[in-house]
Amino acid sequence: MLELRGLSLRYGAQSVLRDVDLRLRPGERLGLIGPSGAGKSSLLRLAAGLARPSAGLLRNDFRHAVLMFQEPRLLPWRHALDNVALPLRAAGHAPARARARAAQWLGRVGLDAAMQSWPGELSGGMAQRVALARALAPGPDLLMLDEPFSALDPALRRQLAACCREELARSGAALLCISHDPEELLGLVDRCVLVRQGQVIPIEPDASGALSAARLRALLLEAGAAP
Repeated sequence: MLELRGLSLRYGAQSVLRDVDLRLRPGERLGLIGPSGAGKSSLLRLAAGLARPSAGLLRNDFRHAVLMFQEPRLLPWRHALDNVALPLRAAGHAPARARARAAQWLGRVGLDAAMQSWPGELSGGMAQRVALARALAPGPDLLMLDEPFSALDPALRRQLAACCREELARSGAALLCISHDPEELLGLVDRCVLVRQGQVIPIEPDASGALSAARLRALLLEAGAAP
């Protein structure tokens, strides 16, 4: 389980997150919405262990959490195949097994022909698919996505979101996902919270027990997000 209790984050005099209470249990899928600068990415960085809270409790019992950023962040001196194999090697897989699993995942994201390509030879969409394969190949029990599809065209966004859904359904991994696209987000998560001015506010479902994209858009506009 991931638990944040009374958590705050400050950078000098700037308050980024304030008194955050949040729980994510194994297999749960939680979406984060909110305007730019509200603290969503900072919350993911805390959950991933890339930042330390200024106050409060942070407990992460997930054994293999992976954070995928908005940018691919590939190693430019390694081929696409080696970029995907690298976390597998770090987890103790033998070189041949790591490369075989990396090749399998590159095939799943439609990059069979680009395995030996350098990152500089890839389009933005191809590089993002390599990054997704790298995130999913090790079999994380917690996947964290920080708007990873925002710069992609709609067809590719749908393709990669579908790949994520299939793997989450297969593995039962938990998900913590930031997106400014309500439809995309609702296709991936079970529930959502609104991050506004550093605070996390639960979004309750409607009378039917569901969340709608229209309601999420209205909450974003109310919180000050650009239309």
